[in-house]
Amino acid sequence: MNSLYTRDTKVAVLPFSRQQEGEETVIGNPETGVFLAVPQEVVEMLDLLALGKTSGEVSDLYLERTGETPDLDDLLGFLETKGLVRPKGPEDLERQKPQVPGRARKFHFGEFPQSLARFIFSVHVLAFEAVLAAVAVGLILRDPSLMPVPLDMVFNTQRAWSWTLLTAFTYGAIFAHELAHLVAARAVGVKSRIRISHRLWFLVAETDLTGLWSVPKNQRYLPMLAGIIIDATVTSVLILLLFAARQGVFTFSALTLHLLRAMFFTNLMRIFWEFFLFVRTDIYFVAATFLNCKNLMMDTQAFLQNQVARVLPRVHPVDQSGIPPAERRAIRAYAALFLAGRAWAFFTLFWVTVPVCIGYWGSLIPPLRAGYFANPSDFLDALAASTYFLVPTVAGFVFWANAFIRPKGV
Repeated sequence: MNSLYTRDTKVAVLPFSRQQEGEETVIGNPETGVFLAVPQEVVEMLDLLALGKTSGEVSDLYLERTGETPDLDDLLGFLETKGLVRPKGPEDLERQKPQVPGRARKFHFGEFPQSLARFIFSVHVLAFEAVLAAVAVGLILRDPSLMPVPLDMVFNTQRAWSWTLLTAFTYGAIFAHELAHLVAARAVGVKSRIRISHRLWFLVAETDLTGLWSVPKNQRYLPMLAGIIIDATVTSVLILLLFAARQGVFTFSALTLHLLRAMFFTNLMRIFWEFFLFVRTDIYFVAATFLNCKNLMMDTQAFLQNQVARVLPRVHPVDQSGIPPAERRAIRAYAALFLAGRAWAFFTLFWVTVPVCIGYWGSLIPPLRAGYFANPSDFLDALAASTYFLVPTVAGFVFWANAFIRPKGV
């Protein structure tokens, strides 16, 4: 097959963003979500091509400057598959643009007013939320009994109704968390989207913030942290409500107080989840951005594998000599956080998951075992409460299994 990029070819360079990241430049198209880290020389060649120079002229200029002949044909072919360039000429009129991965994506809340987004995440609003959080922390220090415990998640009466309300709150809070990412990204001029995914077999919602590569580094942190900010704000309001009820400002029923504590606990655990730094959480992306590491997770796992290989000859080491020295230092520092995140996840397994499961085991099994006719209302109540555990777990397993069954790229 003859190459499409000969020395006489003029190249149409499609609009792309550029951000300097250490020794490389990240280029890409926010509309398609395709971003690449390339040497500065590649950006300079694209700029020359955009000015109307032919592929041969750009190659000659590069040879004159560096003494090396660039493999411009392969480079342009690769960039075309990413939707960043295409050859000009009569034959280009009959060519179709690349469909994958260069197709435009559908964004969620893409028309959200940027002025409103900037107000929501303005300095004044963020300062108010910080004061609210500080007051909430002060109340907890004054009265530590306000802090919830894992067994606040267990409802021994009105189980179905309690879990209906708690589940509605939980999914509403998750939506607010992800929407905060979207709005904060919109505030810096970036469109994004929400998708349903999984972490292992746990069902989760995720916001695709790939477009943040198109803005300067210092503008990426707030969109990444926006979800945690909203979680902290909602948690602060719950603390204030619990404190006000204890002071007699409000009068709540026992069930309402129980629900408020359970809501407090679920929000608290969602914030704690972000510090499981062995998975790609919001805090992980903040760390990767701050440390200027483009593949921090995989490189950290390889680094830890190499440490194990020093002790166990059966473990094969991974060559990391190609990683820049600054990134290698960052990886060594992050490795401690990676292991701490695993330890924290292991701790919460026995601090939260096991006690809550044991609590519900003792509450749900007897009425289910006794059967419908022994006590119809108690049986249906236990069955409905069990469903709230079962449905998200099954959905998560379906996503997880589908990731293994479906062919790559489909």
